Amino acid sequence: MAKKMSKSSQQTAPQEFTSKKEDNMVSKVEVKKPQDQEQVSRVVGTIFIVLGVVLVGLGIFSYIKYRENPEFDGSLESPSILSEKSLTNSKEIVLKGNADDYDQVYVYVDGNEVDLIKVSKDGSFEYTYGVESEGKYAFSVAGVKGFPKRVMSAQSSSELIEVDWTAPELVSVDYKGEVGTETFTIVGKSEPYAEVFLKRGVDSYTSSTDENGDFKIAKIGLEEGPNVFNLEIKDTAGNIAKVDEKVKVTYTVGGSVNGDAVVDGSDLPVAAGSLSEAQDMLLGNRLMMIFGLLSIFGFIASGVYVSKKQNA
Repeated sequence: MAKKMSKSSQQTAPQEFTSKKEDNMVSKVEVKKPQDQEQVSRVVGTIFIVLGVVLVGLGIFSYIKYRENPEFDGSLESPSILSEKSLTNSKEIVLKGNADDYDQVYVYVDGNEVDLIKVSKDGSFEYTYGVESEGKYAFSVAGVKGFPKRVMSAQSSSELIEVDWTAPELVSVDYKGEVGTETFTIVGKSEPYAEVFLKRGVDSYTSSTDENGDFKIAKIGLEEGPNVFNLEIKDTAGNIAKVDEKVKVTYTVGGSVNGDAVVDGSDLPVAAGSLSEAQDMLLGNRLMMIFGLLSIFGFIASGVYVSKKQNA
């Protein structure tokens, strides 16, 4: 029995040794404490906070510098305005132009800054300005570029645009109301460089006024009997005036009045077919002058004769 027990104890000894060896290995393993992890997180968080503050500070600084008035640079080329009309009757003026190499454009009206607009990628810009009254407006622009420090060019040359909302007026008109010809002529006066339209049904006749506002429309076709025309005037700004009074001409076949024989300021017939009438009028005026002179001479001669008789 004793021998058997000793053998059994010998067999259990290696298990105890293995258990002790494992305990020694576990004791050698280093386990990090939660305090070390917290320190690392704090350091990393502090770094990100500092970077965030720096970035915010740079953003604020850039914003302030960007919002400041740009620095003038006389060496920069000014943008240009491309104006289509110098005279308009619109209540909005549309400015177009080129501003290559610029980010924005200052818009000035009569020397006063009114707006700051963006420039398109192709270097063009467009701006609509609402006007409140008639008159002349001087537009100019200046280019702006750079970030955060901005520089600007000098103002461009001024573009003068006039706003006219007043319709033209018919100052005077003259024509024959009853004629014996198939055509007639009308003359009149309005504002300079306007267009004049005389319309009846599908028929339309057009003329333009000269620098003095005078116009003339000749060879206007007539139908037998009464003819009624509408007269319209359009000025250079685009304003249209429709004359209330109609142009009324009666064509009588076999009549003696030449419809194309209108009269100017000297009371002489003008236009085609009126040469004989002009000659007749001149001859009549000359005869009247001759008879007047003869009457004066006769009166003087009779006065001299009576005076001599009394003295005798």
